[in-house]
Amino acid sequence: MLVLVVAILALLIWAAFFFFSYRRIKSTGAKGHEDDLQFELDAAPWSDRHVESLLARSPDSPVLLRQYVANAIERNDLPEARRRADLFIARAPRSPHARLARIDILRRAGREEEAVAELRKAIRRMPRDPGILVAWAREAVRTQDWAEASRRFARVRQHAPTYVAGYHEAADALINDGRPDEAEAMMTEGTRRLPEDWMMWQAAAWVADRLGNHDEAVRRWEAMRTRFPGEPSGFLEGAEALKRAGRGEEAVVLIRQAHDFFPGDKAIVEAVARLAPPEPPETAAP
Repeated sequence: MLVLVVAILALLIWAAFFFFSYRRIKSTGAKGHEDDLQFELDAAPWSDRHVESLLARSPDSPVLLRQYVANAIERNDLPEARRRADLFIARAPRSPHARLARIDILRRAGREEEAVAELRKAIRRMPRDPGILVAWAREAVRTQDWAEASRRFARVRQHAPTYVAGYHEAADALINDGRPDEAEAMMTEGTRRLPEDWMMWQAAAWVADRLGNHDEAVRRWEAMRTRFPGEPSGFLEGAEALKRAGRGEEAVVLIRQAHDFFPGDKAIVEAVARLAPPEPPETAAP
């Protein structure tokens, strides 16, 4: 009897190992296929004809269907966008992007109650998906229920600890709820947990500025530039922060340095004209 039990147990373990190995291999293969489709899509993502030619080969691809919906939204053709979102859900029912697309379209059409109902349905079906969780938290922000927003962003951090929104937008909710010290603690936690994510450092600087801690914001932009020297916003927004802190001369030096580093960046060119306009030529003596 004992031998039979051991044999059955071994068989179950082997079956479970085979099942999860198969699912992992299948998932890896699907991701690789989606990456290949994304590469092809990037040739002309705005072209419906191009997207449709790829969909003819891979009709249930979330990457392609998401872009197909986005193209109709970009044209503000909401009825067509809705039709495409429904197609997206029918072909890729497990994709959170399909649900989020439908919610976005309903909101654009002014059908707020239907959008919220769709979001509630999505959070019930996909309670751990990061994108759905962020949308659910933002719904509390929209209604200005700051305490509930904080609780929902905590769920974002629980299930998606690498999502910057779980820290940054949670800090904004805490500030709106009159809890600035907790907001600062949230950003400290975020930069500790995501030290290699430039957007986390950007968010920390934004929060300091929002709290009126302009000198601290300057220090955080400087830390971001040190860690991520190839990111233009560290220079552009760092210069703006210097100006707000009353350090105009330093702002001019920094934005001119940014222009040298990123000569083709339109936002930096505009900031140079605003923060460091050329001096008028001296008038010749008569």
